[in-house]
Amino acid sequence: MPMTITRRAALAAGLAIPAIGRAAAVEQTAVEVIGVRDPQLGAQLAVADQFGLFKEQGIDVTIRWTQSAADTLTILGGGSANIGVGGSFTQVVFGGQKLPIRTITALADIAETQGFVLSPGVKLASPKELEGKRLAFTQGNSQVVLLAKLAEMFKFDQSKITLVNMNQSEGVVAASKGDVHGLLGWQPNLFRLVGMGGTLYCTGGTLFTTGTAQVMPEDNKPLYNHSTLMATQDWIDTKPNTLAALLRGLLKANAIINDDRPRAMTALQRVLRIDAEALTVMVNANKYALGITPSLIASHRFQ
Repeated sequence: MPMTITRRAALAAGLAIPAIGRAAAVEQTAVEVIGVRDPQLGAQLAVADQFGLFKEQGIDVTIRWTQSAADTLTILGGGSANIGVGGSFTQVVFGGQKLPIRTITALADIAETQGFVLSPGVKLASPKELEGKRLAFTQGNSQVVLLAKLAEMFKFDQSKITLVNMNQSEGVVAASKGDVHGLLGWQPNLFRLVGMGGTLYCTGGTLFTTGTAQVMPEDNKPLYNHSTLMATQDWIDTKPNTLAALLRGLLKANAIINDDRPRAMTALQRVLRIDAEALTVMVNANKYALGITPSLIASHRFQ
């Protein structure tokens, strides 16, 4: 049976539903957005900024680029900004802390760009052999949920795995040197580690535990995750027209990404500073779409 999303259900999941159909005078023209410099969370922001799509809507957007959604947790959670991008896990953390920060829209289904790579030389006969291993991860992100799902699927004891918190670039280096046995992370970091001799073990939608790709059914994926745009409740209440203008710019950027990929890739490579091969892998794995959808709500509930 298809799922019907009511306003009540969306709000219960920490989602806001702004009206963006018609242009109205914006409450403020200067807007700062916390961005993440990767194509999972930052694609529409990068394209809109490069092609002047926010200025077309009458707003002057400054993007404060950061490394990961963990930075969004710190900045928005600390009250230093009112709007930024993150993931489903980010929203769940805000909700758990009872902070008045809401998801405005999905940006992309990013499950296939999240995953787990074994360090060079590490071979596992079965996932149970993860017990006793040390894995790099970045606190404040959803890959620990993926590990928990793998533990459930393959009946191993997650508590016997040591998680070592470090940023993703450090994690790639540590895994490549054998200081840890693998990296829980996201693209392009997984791509880089594989290029150094690591072995892709799983993504949010595909298992490689047997050495061959096993695409999982939609109702049994290792991870459900979306990138999202989030804003404080005060900003939603007092700047609705500004928020609507921002969303119109992002919608135009999303159309360019989906309908004119070569043009979008030029902008993404310029802004995100990722080599062309890795960027192509990442962008092709993401499913870019704005809106409050059943899959977005499923991602929030999964975390």
